[in-house]
Amino acid sequence: MKNIKLLPLLILSVVILSSCSDNENLLTEIEQKSSLKTYKVKRDVSGAYSLDYELERDVKSQKVKNLDTSVNEFHLYPSDFANSQRQSEELFIDGNRLNIGFIDTRTNNKANITIKDDAALSIKTAAKNAKMLSSYSVTRNEDGTFTLDFEVNNQVAVNFVYAEEAGVYEVHLKEGESNETVFSRNLEKIASEALKIDFVNHLGSSSSKNTGAKASTRRKPRIIISNTSGPDKV
Repeated sequence: MKNIKLLPLLILSVVILSSCSDNENLLTEIEQKSSLKTYKVKRDVSGAYSLDYELERDVKSQKVKNLDTSVNEFHLYPSDFANSQRQSEELFIDGNRLNIGFIDTRTNNKANITIKDDAALSIKTAAKNAKMLSSYSVTRNEDGTFTLDFEVNNQVAVNFVYAEEAGVYEVHLKEGESNETVFSRNLEKIASEALKIDFVNHLGSSSSKNTGAKASTRRKPRIIISNTSGPDKV
C-alpha cells in the first residue's frame, strides 16, 4: 500500500523536473539568440557616413559615445518597451577613423567595425583622381554573410583581388575604360578572423606614362569587422 501511495508523488516529481528542464532550455535558447538581426554601414556621395540596423523583437538599443576609445557603442538589451526594430544613425569620422561597436548584453558578444577614411569635407575637396569611389555600403546579413555594394565614377576600371597572405579583400580602382559603375560582392567571414576590405586607389596610373611621374596607391577607405568575445553571432 505504501508503494501505491508513493507512486503519484513520484510521477508528480518527474513531471516537475521535466518542466523545469524545459524552461531552463528555453531560457538558455533565448539568452543565446543574438539581439541584432542585420546592419548596414554606408557612405554616400558626399562622404557622409550612416548606420542602419535591425533588432530582434523586444530588444532596445542605446547609443553611447565612449570618450576614452572614441567608439560609437550601441548597447542592445531585452526590453518590454522596445521601439521600432529598424534604427538609423548618422555617424562622423573622428580624425581619419570611424569606430562602431555593437554590445549584446543578452549574449555577451561584441561586434566591432573600424573604418579608416577621410572626413566628408576632405573628400569633397580632394583631387579628382583621388576620388574614384563614389559611394559604398557593407551589409551584415541575417545568415552571417556580408554584402559589399559600391559605385564608382565614370571611366574607372575595377578589379577584385583577395590578398590571401594578408587576409584582405582588395578592390582596385584606376582610371580606365569601363562600362559598369555599380558593383556588388558577397563576402564570407570566418568566425575567428576579422573581415578586411581595402579600396586600393591607383593614382596617376594613366597620366604617368606620358609625364614620367611615378604612380602611387592610396588605401582608403579601409574596413575591418571583428568580434571580440564569443562566436560570430552579433
